[in-house]
Amino acid sequence: MRAVQVVEESGPEEVVLADVPEPDGDLVVQVRAAGVSFPDLLMTQGKYQVRQQLPFTLGWEAAGDVVKAPPGGEFSVGDRVMTLTFGAHAERVAAVAETTFRLPDALDYRQGAALPLNYLTALAAVQRRGALRPGETVLVHGAAGGVGSACIQVAKALGGQVIGCVSTDEKARAAADLGADVVLVGENWHAQLDTPVAMIVDPVGGENRFRHSLRSLLPEGRIVVVGFAGGEIPTVSVNRLLMRNVDVRGCSFGVLAVDPAVRGEALALLEDLAGNGAISPLIGTVYPLDDIGLALSDLAARRAVGKVIVDMN
Repeated sequence: MRAVQVVEESGPEEVVLADVPEPDGDLVVQVRAAGVSFPDLLMTQGKYQVRQQLPFTLGWEAAGDVVKAPPGGEFSVGDRVMTLTFGAHAERVAAVAETTFRLPDALDYRQGAALPLNYLTALAAVQRRGALRPGETVLVHGAAGGVGSACIQVAKALGGQVIGCVSTDEKARAAADLGADVVLVGENWHAQLDTPVAMIVDPVGGENRFRHSLRSLLPEGRIVVVGFAGGEIPTVSVNRLLMRNVDVRGCSFGVLAVDPAVRGEALALLEDLAGNGAISPLIGTVYPLDDIGLALSDLAARRAVGKVIVDMN
């Protein structure tokens, strides 16, 4: 079968399509669509916190059909599912039952592939780490990207008011369509902000953005850091936190997911929100498997609006 392989950690241009052995596992999914995420990009560069032995198959999330299932298990052959499992950029993948769940009838495979990683991260950022209370205002950086767009919908579903920050008018329209109450465009977003906010979710990073974010918080407000898509990791002088009574909180769903109870609760809520229509992933550019290098390069250049998808059909 075909799979996207990283054979050297020198960037997205060097990934290759290779023939690899069929997956060995009790639960196997025929992949119909796979998500492309920032961790994928980092892994092609050898910069992700979890390193894999070369060569390895890329990808963390997929949607498709179960083609092999253990007797008496939760899933049966033919079930439509979405799954979080490493090696998802392949025609078939061995799935993990604990991080696999049924694809709601209202969602297609592309939407299913866009859901697990970004929306579980958004739930962790907004609900668990950010502790959003109904009526609070959340400012979301990178609001038209994969994680940012998910945070808009999750925050709205949990009763928040949302301010989206984006870089272009095209992305502003996307953020507004997702439900953002206010959208700020450009690098001078802070000058457009009328009032301080209770929470900021930042998947972009950068010293300048982070400094202005700290200044934009209400007392006892918090910044939830979920990534550094802009490529620059900011630092913080903790005296700023002390003087203003504000927090900076890291958020990695991968760390939280080690706890089965946390993982199960998040998956159940995600399934409920998807099933009742409260969340619906914004699908950006869809690439064929042969163009995976281009998909990763576009993600690196921040050209993507919404979730980048690889279609296996």
